[in-house]
Amino acid sequence: MALKEALGAIGDGTIKGMIQSEFLIDTGKTCQIHSAPIYRRTRPKGKESEFCIACQHNERDKKREQVDIAYQNQAILSNGYNVFKRESIFSNELKKADFKNFEIIKPIDDRAKNYGDRLIRDYIKGIDGNAIIQGEPGVGKSFLAMSIAKKLNVTYKNFRQSKSVIFVSTSMLVRLVQDSFKYSESKYSQDRITKLLIDCDILILDDLGKESSSGSTIKPAGDWTYRFLFNILDNRKSTIITTNFTVRELQQIYDKALVDRILKGSRDKIFVYPKETESKRS
Repeated sequence: MALKEALGAIGDGTIKGMIQSEFLIDTGKTCQIHSAPIYRRTRPKGKESEFCIACQHNERDKKREQVDIAYQNQAILSNGYNVFKRESIFSNELKKADFKNFEIIKPIDDRAKNYGDRLIRDYIKGIDGNAIIQGEPGVGKSFLAMSIAKKLNVTYKNFRQSKSVIFVSTSMLVRLVQDSFKYSESKYSQDRITKLLIDCDILILDDLGKESSSGSTIKPAGDWTYRFLFNILDNRKSTIITTNFTVRELQQIYDKALVDRILKGSRDKIFVYPKETESKRS
């Protein structure tokens, strides 16, 4: 908010009156952001504070915007079942992924299906904790995770539980949020997405680590990506995570603190595809 608008909001006459009554004192300093006067005022118990009127109004607008985002997200999440379709982020390749299409050709496929069924039962019963699906590229991790997500969403609906499930490709998520920095009206603003992904009941982060590394090359995550993911995972109870990387490799990409958040509550919820598992893409 510009200085002129800020003055208009509280009334130029009011400011003059406050100055004349010495409630506000012009310090002679100038705000470097708005090139506006910085005033001093006396607070209760004789405490003094200095402020720029335009900066103060910007701060109020920001807090109001954060409250609006919280209310909007609350309204979205209250819809439960429909949240999955509206808010999930994934490629067209995964649209048909479903346990109805889950082919059991080898013993590992049967074990994966049983793992998924057990995980769904645990979450439906209200058991918290992250789940990890790890393996080489192409073995079916994303297909399994999407199948779990869809069945969970339908089961919550059938049990009349207003629970929200969101599936996101981590790479696509990071790219969309970073792109939103250029567009203030983007649906994928950092504040909105962070709150949404923290507040939803079950979050699936697909291909974690891929957003920071390419191919088999392991690279440390950038500062922004690290902080963004840490904030989400640090504030969640139940997240399903798929990754190509081992725990040791994830520690190279992030650090021990973030990997601890990734593994939180996952002791009996880890499924690892053996190294020799054939790629389903070949």
